[in-house]
Amino acid sequence: MIHVKHIVRSTTGAALLLVLAGCGSGGSEAGGALGVDRVVEVAEKSGGDGAGTCPLPYDAGAAAKAAKLDGELRPGEAGAEADEPAAIAEGGRTTDAQSPWAGKPGALITCSYHLGGEDVKVRTGAASEGSAVYLQAPVIQAAGGMDFPALKAYTVKGAEAKPGEAVQSEGGNVVTVRLDSGGKGDVALVLTAGDSGKTSLERGQVLALARAFASQAK
Repeated sequence: MIHVKHIVRSTTGAALLLVLAGCGSGGSEAGGALGVDRVVEVAEKSGGDGAGTCPLPYDAGAAAKAAKLDGELRPGEAGAEADEPAAIAEGGRTTDAQSPWAGKPGALITCSYHLGGEDVKVRTGAASEGSAVYLQAPVIQAAGGMDFPALKAYTVKGAEAKPGEAVQSEGGNVVTVRLDSGGKGDVALVLTAGDSGKTSLERGQVLALARAFASQAK
């Protein structure tokens, strides 16, 4: 099962989200296959201490093939113990004042994979209000090794992108794709490879992976 929890952001993370939230949202378009309600529902129904597979319909094998990876994307982080979860879910519907989703349903589902010693994480965030890209700003900053000006520029670009448009970080190891939310709220996929702005994968492979996963989001 997948662990569900309401995050209490650190002071830095909370301040970061507040600053970025002032930038607004890129909006959404109708006709989406994966909406906010679906992501929230999956997160809420997933309870427990973790799962060995992703609860969303992502096909890692097909994504790896599309990116022409030299190897197989396997569930879980590189070097993880057998009992460690490969997927976790956070958020849902709550009135907890300390939760970023207090009165505003949303969720973040993280599915972890690895290629040899290289970690690849696919995070699917949903926000009933505001931007699902800004919701993921702390992990984007950490994975991309960005300072605040770089983070702000990248997340603004990602939040304003049209659904389906992939936005890659300068370092190449982070790609954000807003998903079509069906006209309600905002949903975004953030794929990260490696850490702190570094990855052994080629820029084109990271981009292709993100596009492949985004195309599977339903």
